[in-house]
Amino acid sequence: MVRSRKLAVFALVGLFGTNAIPHFVRGITGQRHMTPFGSDSSALCNVLWGSTNAAVAGGLAWQYRDAIDGVSLATAFASGVALAAVLASFWSEENPKLPWE
Repeated sequence: MVRSRKLAVFALVGLFGTNAIPHFVRGITGQRHMTPFGSDSSALCNVLWGSTNAAVAGGLAWQYRDAIDGVSLATAFASGVALAAVLASFWSEENPKLPWE
């Protein structure tokens, strides 16, 4: 596999894997949370959205499992941390809104 393609795939693994966490946790704790489907999505919607994100991350990692090495893991980790930092900044706003709202 071409190195740039591998890095792009594992960047997506990190992004989808990181995005799964807040949605799944908010959902299983019965809390409403913003999803692409609305700013006040139900707990069930968040569980499903978080699970979908986790499935995409897992599916990509499984499909490209032969390409897993230190660089691909570092790429997934770095992209996950970057998304986490962006989300932390977004959620610290007083009234966060999705771009399409």
